Amino acid sequence: MSVKEELHQLIEQLDELSAQETLDYIHWFQLSHDSLTPEEWEQVRQGEAQIARGEYITLDGLERELGLTKNPRE
Repeated sequence: MSVKEELHQLIEQLDELSAQETLDYIHWFQLSHDSLTPEEWEQVRQGEAQIARGEYITLDGLERELGLTKNPRE
């Protein structure tokens, strides 16, 4: 199955709201002239690898670490 065929198949499964959001994103993507440099893509790949290894912190965890939680018992 080609990429376009797979996209068509997935789009057929969307409800109207999801389809509109997807269309809005595609329009934004088409108009966006910014693209990542090879170095930026490498940083993205490194970040994905870190996440896969579990080397990340959640927002809740960061807030606890920084003492920003609203509930002092957390």
